[in-house]
Amino acid sequence: MKKIYLIFLLPFLVATQCQEEDSGFETNYLIHNNSSTDLFLLTEEDRYLEIKSQSTVSIGSVLNSETSAIVPSESYVFSNVKLYATDNYNFVLVYIQDPINDDLWIFGEPIMNRYEYTLLITNEVID
Repeated sequence: MKKIYLIFLLPFLVATQCQEEDSGFETNYLIHNNSSTDLFLLTEEDRYLEIKSQSTVSIGSVLNSETSAIVPSESYVFSNVKLYATDNYNFVLVYIQDPINDDLWIFGEPIMNRYEYTLLITNEVID
């Protein structure tokens, strides 16, 4: 009798043990604010993300279905980059990248199968 229950339970157990496998490949998108000004990124959700001077923030990541990195212009995480500074509590647009220019992003692979694209913002870029 116990064998009959096992036969009926086996497909259920196998089905619940199956999980979507992570390919292990990921692309992360970063902005490094190397300027002397605190900046604010206008996100796709129309919210401001603060990027302090001399800091780096991640603006998104994508799990790759392929074994290569996904360039910023092909990422679905963001469609443009708009950076603002504050002037007397008003936001002032100081940098825009619309459409995304892949040539302005620095590519790296800090660990195996983990890719990064970094947008470096300097005083010269925002002045």
